[in-house]
Amino acid sequence: MTLRKNIKKDIWNIGAFMFFTWLSFKFIGYGMDFFDVQLPSICNNTEVAEFTSPNGKKIARLGYADCGATTNWQSGINIVDVKTGKVFRGLFGLDGKPENLKVYWQSNTKLIVANFPIENLLRFNNDNFAGAWIELRPSEHNKQLNQNE
Repeated sequence: MTLRKNIKKDIWNIGAFMFFTWLSFKFIGYGMDFFDVQLPSICNNTEVAEFTSPNGKKIARLGYADCGATTNWQSGINIVDVKTGKVFRGLFGLDGKPENLKVYWQSNTKLIVANFPIENLLRFNNDNFAGAWIELRPSEHNKQLNQNE
């Protein structure tokens, strides 16, 4: 009976250790977000252009990152709320540099991203809290491919 109790106790202690370790990392992460602490990155980020909304309340920042010799360039768009300074990241991402990408505001809350190959799309996530809706308009080449199938 004592062996069974010892095993249960050990399992309980391991589970508690794992939980409190996870909780500690969560608190550290939230603290870093709250105090806006930035750690050094292995990626080299380059900002290409900024596009201000017609009313001036939002800024769409276009840039790309290079994370080393074994990865490709990755382009992305971040939305910045001018009033609060909050940056909404990870809304749109492409494989490669944004060479022929067209970005423009159609209205105060609608951002158009056009002229890119759809197969290069890495991520697309409209976040209502960003205050801007992103509409994708892939290049004409993609439409011709779909018509031939």
